[in-house]
Amino acid sequence: MASKVFKGYFVLLIFVLIGSSSSFGQNVPFGIFYQAVARDNFGKELVNKDIDVKFSIISGNPLGNVVYQELYSHVTTSKFGVFSLIIGKGTPTGGIYGDLSLIQWSQAYHYLKVEVKFENDFVDMGTMQFLAVPYALYAQKSLEPGPAGPKGDPGPKGDSGDPSSDKQTLSFNGNNLSISNGNTVNLSTLNVPHQLTLLGDTLSILGGNKVGLTNQIQDLALDVNNKLKITKNASATLIDLSKFNQSLSFNPTDNKLTISGGAAAIDLSVLKNDADSDPTNELQTLNYNKNTGDLTISSKNSVNLENPIGFKSRKSISQTGLTAGQTYVFINSDVEFNDGGGYDSGTGIFTAPITGIYTFFVTYRADGPGSSRSLYLLKNGTVYENLGSDIVSGTELTKWVTIKLDQGSNVSLTINTGVSTYSGTGSFIGYKVN
Repeated sequence: MASKVFKGYFVLLIFVLIGSSSSFGQNVPFGIFYQAVARDNFGKELVNKDIDVKFSIISGNPLGNVVYQELYSHVTTSKFGVFSLIIGKGTPTGGIYGDLSLIQWSQAYHYLKVEVKFENDFVDMGTMQFLAVPYALYAQKSLEPGPAGPKGDPGPKGDSGDPSSDKQTLSFNGNNLSISNGNTVNLSTLNVPHQLTLLGDTLSILGGNKVGLTNQIQDLALDVNNKLKITKNASATLIDLSKFNQSLSFNPTDNKLTISGGAAAIDLSVLKNDADSDPTNELQTLNYNKNTGDLTISSKNSVNLENPIGFKSRKSISQTGLTAGQTYVFINSDVEFNDGGGYDSGTGIFTAPITGIYTFFVTYRADGPGSSRSLYLLKNGTVYENLGSDIVSGTELTKWVTIKLDQGSNVSLTINTGVSTYSGTGSFIGYKVN
């Protein structure tokens, strides 16, 4: 599949020199000579290309105020992609000062931002710091020569120096670059943070240029003719997927399985194992007997699905020393049977193993002194039915309760002691009826 070439430009090999007149005896003209080579992103020179160039001089830091800005329109690169301009001779387009000569070079560091229009929009080619050469503009008055003095006689030849003194060492401490027996240059101002930002389809770097990604985001699409293509690339090759649209078919006459557009058919007759040619005896019927719980398949055995669910428990000894007026779980801990495992003798709670209709039978005897007792049946921790209120000492009661329970629902009993300190005794029986 053909790939689309990313179209971009950049400027390479930048040389910046101070412009001057042919004689030091004349005033130095204000201007900074700028020369560069325009190349595409493959490094190939852009020959005889018509471009616009915009220069911006920034004070303080790369993101500071523009103090001078000018524009060169319709600059033509050479047969080698080279173009040469003089900063200060273009058409002023903005900034604090309207002329290059008014810039206060001694007040702050200054930076040059270059923008080039190759086609429709200006492209930011980056920002760099001015070093020594431009600041010679500020010191131009030192170029005024004085009167020439008389030529002196040659002096005697001196002794040879120590060659070891010519060896110098560069050192860098993180901010300052130093040379032994020489000066120190502070490079901290060059440590400008860079950050990539994606806004829409434009990728930018802080203090640098921008790259448009509009044509780089593409999609795959499958048309109605089962052809796969990539968007935003009309010259890309279509891939025909129609040959992958296949179907299986089986011929019961010769027992052969085939796939469209594929290899030879597969004979499945060897997999057929039947004692006779009558297909009706291959059909079987499932039957469920609700009364017995038997599930039966014709010509085969049956399975009983009616696993019994039921329990019987009792509380034979009344608890004493309870707090009057408090509610306690009425736990029948003596279990006679527990089919299905739904009753917990430690907590007195029955949990339904399966969804169905259940019936519960409760007996209670108010052993010990004290009246005003209340017995409740709870479903999932909430009172479902009041089985008896204001139960006085010596009273016996029996209750039947039928409830539909979902699987996992639970049932339990609680007793409120009223003015008594005894729990009383009783039994708790339950089973699934449907």
